[in-house]
Amino acid sequence: MGYRIKTVAELLGVPRNTLLAWERRYNLVSPDRQTNGYREYTEEDLDRLKQLKALLDAGYKVGEAISLLDERAQRQGVPTGPTDALLATRAALAEALLRYDRKEAVRIADTLSTTPYSERLHRIWFPLLRLVGDGWVAGDVSVAQEHYVSGFVRERMMGMLMALNSGPDFGPSAVCAGFPGEIHELGLLGISVELALSGHRVTWLGADVPVGELCTLAAQRAPAAVCVSVMLPRPNDEIVDHARALRAAAPGHTKVVYGGRAIDEAELPVVEGVRWARGIEDIVLPNR
Repeated sequence: MGYRIKTVAELLGVPRNTLLAWERRYNLVSPDRQTNGYREYTEEDLDRLKQLKALLDAGYKVGEAISLLDERAQRQGVPTGPTDALLATRAALAEALLRYDRKEAVRIADTLSTTPYSERLHRIWFPLLRLVGDGWVAGDVSVAQEHYVSGFVRERMMGMLMALNSGPDFGPSAVCAGFPGEIHELGLLGISVELALSGHRVTWLGADVPVGELCTLAAQRAPAAVCVSVMLPRPNDEIVDHARALRAAAPGHTKVVYGGRAIDEAELPVVEGVRWARGIEDIVLPNR
């Protein structure tokens, strides 16, 4: 039996956006997509979410709870998100990077040469960044260590985008830019790699792009999509004003998409011609 996200939210007593955040940030479950594009959760997905909810209610932090669930599943021989080999690789990378051992980190990362790029993003690099970020919040990881790990991950992601030559020459064009004042760019860089993998030709602008310059570029280049990353908390009015300016400047056929930690589609008003993205599917597939 399959469950729609609205049903799962009601059964668990958890907001829909929280379920999406667990899926996107922690790869907790990977619901299938129906032909109409809607998520369909299995009984196994629902059971895993129920277990997570129970651990959170017992006082665990979400990262701790998910680690416990993965350990339980491994003991029982039940497949989890990442394979055992990738879990071990990720752990070894974290250990090497946190002691600033670049030579060992490069050696370990090079063993991923046969792992598909998308899997590297979602099973290695993004979870590694979350692990280190959670460690920094908990006081177990220093600022210097966090910056060192982030720098290494950026090198690897940028290497993937370069190896893909930013996507095929004649693919639909996608401009990727950070919101003005943004300093975080790794999520946007990961999206750029995924867009290149999906056949888009990516123009990577990086963090902190002035809105006027982005509007000028969109008007001149007429891309198929402009993707803006917003990670730092900001007033909704500031985001909406930026979106309206970009929408007015870009040609009508251009998709204007905003994503990132600071984008909450439940809190932001509808802006005609603008998508508040939940993930890569909102860029390369029709909005649902």
